This record gives sequence, C-alpha cells and structure tokens, in this order.
Amino acid sequence: MTAPAAPASAVPSAEASSAASAGSNRRHLAVVLGVAILALAADVVAAWLSGSLALVADAAHRVTDVVGVSIAFGAATIAARPATHNRSFGYARAEVIAACVNAGLLVALGVFIGYEAITRLLAPETPEPGPMLVAAVIGLIGSGTAAWILRSEHSGFAARGAFLDVLGDAIGSLAAIGAAVLVVLTRWAYADSIASLAVVCLVVPRAVLLLRDAITVLMEATPPGLSLPAVRECILRVPGVIGVHDLHAWQITAGLPMLTAHVIAAEDADYHQILQQVDRALEDDFDLAHSTIQVEHPSRPTEPEAHA
Repeated sequence: MTAPAAPASAVPSAEASSAASAGSNRRHLAVVLGVAILALAADVVAAWLSGSLALVADAAHRVTDVVGVSIAFGAATIAARPATHNRSFGYARAEVIAACVNAGLLVALGVFIGYEAITRLLAPETPEPGPMLVAAVIGLIGSGTAAWILRSEHSGFAARGAFLDVLGDAIGSLAAIGAAVLVVLTRWAYADSIASLAVVCLVVPRAVLLLRDAITVLMEATPPGLSLPAVRECILRVPGVIGVHDLHAWQITAGLPMLTAHVIAAEDADYHQILQQVDRALEDDFDLAHSTIQVEHPSRPTEPEAHA
C-alpha cells in the first residue's frame, strides 16, 4: 500500500522561477555581449600595432569571451522556454551544457597562451607600450562595465560562465596595463610574457572549477552542501516514519535541486500527515522545495540499496 506522492505543484513553480531567472540573465548578457565585441575590436587593432603578447592573450581571451557570452546568451534564451509534456523540467540544463563548453574554451586558451608566454620568455620581445596601454585601458573599462552588469547574476551556470569571462578580461587588462607601464619605465622585455602567465594562472583555475561544477550537475551528483545521511535522519525523526530507502538527490541546474525517497510508515500512522510533515521538514531544514516522497506500508518488500 502506498500513499500518493508529493503534489506536483512544486514543479511548475520551480521551472517558472528558473525561466524567470534565465530571462533576467538574457537581458544582461545581451548588453555584455555588445561591450565584449567593442573591446575585442580595440584589442585586435592595438595588438597588431604593438606586437604585445599580453594584448594577443587579451584579444584571444576576448574571442572566447564573445563566443562564451554568445553561448551563455543562447543558453539563457533556451532555458527561458517553458516546460512541455516532452520536457517536463523545461530547458534549464542548457545553461549547464553552455558552462561546460565555455569553461573548456577558457582552459584550452589558457594552455595556448601559457605555451606562447614561456616561448617568449626564452626569446623575449619588447612590445610597443603606447597602443598596448591604450587598448588595455579601454578593455578594463569595458570589462569593468560588463562585470558590474553581471555582479548580481552569477548564480546560474550561464551567467556564471559569462561573469568568469569578463572577470578574466578585467584581469588581463590590468596585467597588460602593468606590463605596459613596466616597459615604458624600464624597457624590461619579460614584463609582457609574465603578465600573460599571470592571466593564465588566475583565470584557468576558475574555469576548471566551473567545468567541475557543471559536470557534477550533468552526472546527477548530490548537490553540494547537501548530506543524504542528514536528510535520512531528518525524515526518520518524523513521527510514524520507521524507514527510508531509494533516497536520491540531484540538480537540474544551479538553484534547482530535486529529491526523491520512499518512506516506510508504521501500520497505524496517518500517511497523508507523514507526507506533509516530511515535505515541510525537507523544505525547512534543507531548502528542498521540490521533493517527491512515496509513503509505503511496512509489509511492502524492498530491495537492499548499495548507496542510499
């Protein structure tokens, strides 16, 4: 004997919230994309005039920035689409896929720029500091503007990837400014290559973390910070509950965790009351607004679980 599963009313509200967030991200990403294209144009011209590797690194990063923000914009557009009968959770996971692509591009770019910087250290070249400084200042203004626009929109995967892009741009512009100043003051030929390596060291680890988080979601791992043993103990504390099995938790995308569980109730328990109390406990203690709970009679046979 089983009681009805938790009401499905949480599904539309969770998806509506995710779609609304994606719509907000999309508007901001459109502005950031325009800023990124303008900054890229300035970097390309200045890198060609100065011969600066730091500006080449910054321009190359801005190419991935434009591509990455375009991917994020497209993903946010897709994620804002409503759920359908064929896709009951909507398209929210498009942001996770976009984050994987974006982070992968950043890591690949970092490896390339790191290789070029080491090559230049072995055979240093002194760039022209004038165009380098002008482009770096323009880039810093553009990146700062984009980061300010996205300052409160980096909880979702698409916006987080875009925020990482513009943050990398800002760091690259600061490094290029520092290198240009050193070249002007000292004519130190290594400044440009060291600035490029600094950008790589600061941006690549963040990209790796983003890639790790996105893959964690795609692998349907337990959401970070959520302990299934703690969830089990919470459910077992509900009066009338004598067992829990088939306990699983995962994320559709950032901020949209899901949980399912089979709860064994005592024979004389009120199954509907247990269902309400378990739902309330999960939402209050773990912020799990979307859970599907099946309440079962103790006579129903269950198979042993390996993990849950």
